[in-house]
Amino acid sequence: MPCLELKIPAQPQSVPATRLRALLEKPGAAILRRNHVAEVPGYESAHLRSRVRVCAVLAVNLTDPPEESDPAVAGSGIPADAPSPGEENESPAPGFAPGLEIWIADGDRAAAIYADADELPGALAMFDAYLRLARFQPAFQRLDQRLVGLHYLFREGLSVGVQGNPAETAPAAEIFFDCIAPIPEIEDFRNPHFVVRLPNEGLGFLHDLLRAASAWLQENSFPNILGAK
Repeated sequence: MPCLELKIPAQPQSVPATRLRALLEKPGAAILRRNHVAEVPGYESAHLRSRVRVCAVLAVNLTDPPEESDPAVAGSGIPADAPSPGEENESPAPGFAPGLEIWIADGDRAAAIYADADELPGALAMFDAYLRLARFQPAFQRLDQRLVGLHYLFREGLSVGVQGNPAETAPAAEIFFDCIAPIPEIEDFRNPHFVVRLPNEGLGFLHDLLRAASAWLQENSFPNILGAK
C-alpha cells in the first residue's frame, strides 16, 4: 500500500522563507499568537498522533501592528500581491501572518516547520489528487509499485510525498533509470534531511489535519486574535 513520506530539513533555512516565520523571528518585536491545535476524529492510533501535529497560528506584531487597510488584515489574510519566497527574504516581516506550525517527531528527533496559509491549497490539491487516483485502480496499482508518485514541497523545505512501500534495496546502477520513482529516493548530501515514513493511514490523517487547520484559518482573522470578534 502507498505510504506517506515526510522529508524534513536537518537544519532550518538561514533566512525565513515564509511570512509566519519571518514575523515570529523578528528581532525586537512583541508577538501575539493565537494557536489552534487541529484535531480530527477517527484516528485512534497513538503512533500517528505521536508523530505528527498540526497547529494553526495567527500572529501579529504588537510592536508595529498593521494598518486596517493592509490587505492581509482586510482580506483573506494573504495579500494579493504577496512577494515570492525569494523576494520575501529581502522584505521586512509583515505585521500579521496566518499559517501553520507542523511538528514532526521521529524517535529522539523532532522538528517544527512553518507554512503560510496560502500554501495550504497546493498541499490539499496533492491529497485530493491521491484520492482521485485511489478510485482508479490501474493507476493505484502503479502507485503501489512505485511507478507513480505525488509530491508537495513547502517553502521552508518540508517535502510531503505519497508513494509505494519503500524499496528494501537501492536500485542497481544498470537498472537505475528503469526503477527510480518520481519522488527522489537517492540521498543528496548537499541537502541533509531526515525522512519519516508513515503507513497508509497516515495519508488520511495528515490530509484531515491540514483540512481542519485550513477551515479554522478561514474562519479566523486579524480581529479574532485581538479579541474584537
